[in-house]
Amino acid sequence: MKAAVLYQIGKPLELREVPVPQISKNEVLVETRACGLCGTDLHLMEGFAYVPELPHIMGHEPSGIVKAVGSGVEYLRPGDRVVPHLFITCGQCWYCRTGRESMCARLKGIIGVTVNGAFAEFFKAPAENLFKLPDSVPFDEGGLLADAIITAVHAVYDRANVKKGSVVAVIGIGGVGQVVVQLLKLIDAKVVSISRSEEKLTIARQLGSDKVVKAGTKTLKEETREIASDGVDCVIDCVGSDESMEDALACVKRCGRIVMIGEERVLFPADTITVAQHELELVGSRNGTRQNMRTSIGLLRDRKVKPLISKTFPLNDVNKALESLLIGVPGRVVVGVSQRT
Repeated sequence: MKAAVLYQIGKPLELREVPVPQISKNEVLVETRACGLCGTDLHLMEGFAYVPELPHIMGHEPSGIVKAVGSGVEYLRPGDRVVPHLFITCGQCWYCRTGRESMCARLKGIIGVTVNGAFAEFFKAPAENLFKLPDSVPFDEGGLLADAIITAVHAVYDRANVKKGSVVAVIGIGGVGQVVVQLLKLIDAKVVSISRSEEKLTIARQLGSDKVVKAGTKTLKEETREIASDGVDCVIDCVGSDESMEDALACVKRCGRIVMIGEERVLFPADTITVAQHELELVGSRNGTRQNMRTSIGLLRDRKVKPLISKTFPLNDVNKALESLLIGVPGRVVVGVSQRT
């Protein structure tokens, strides 16, 4: 099969012919139809946050069609449309038993991140990790369930503790942030969208944001307080830079919550006096749970959320896709791998 392979950190992916993955009795072989890209892919190529064993096939936002199933698989059949939950877990530790699968104490792998993924014509996954994709959902949008959509769902529904009437600032209006805004409006929260990009602020307005503010400006605190006089109840930071975290601290109220989604090589820019005296809550948020995946599929099926796809590239142009992501696009970038019927 054709695959885009990472052979060396800091180098472009190489298109190669590699063997089709062999599946065990509880695994499924999936023919990849589409696969989204995000900042994690750039981090992988830089050797930051995750360092897989090389050579490695990236691609962690895939959708596809079941090609073959192992002898022990009963739930899925060839021809089923599927998307994966990325975390291959033990199923037995406290985190797995309590529905916090992405925190698994004996994690076996993350599809496309620490084990081979879907920048290839085929990928494999445990049957228990695959969810059926409704016929009404296009493959390019469906693949985004595995990261962009589930991450937003987990952050808003499980980690942010927001409700109707809450005022929430969303920092970073990219692929995840755009879904976060849509989810917040579904629960009738007031949304302040913060971004450096005028184009993304325009998108935020179109998605229903009650106010938009340019990131990093000296007047950010004052502008935010036009909608929340004491500061916002919650900040969801989809960037994770020192600048975005400074903006979060500037606009959150005392006793407010900051939810961190973005991951970068920086320390949180707040002294312990501020955190303690303001009783701030700092909360991490990583991908999502299997239940979050079920919720995400329903939201996408019912068109309650719609991810913005800016560009689509063929697998042969995967490096161009990564370059466009690095330069910056208003929405998500997707690699279309196969159009077979």
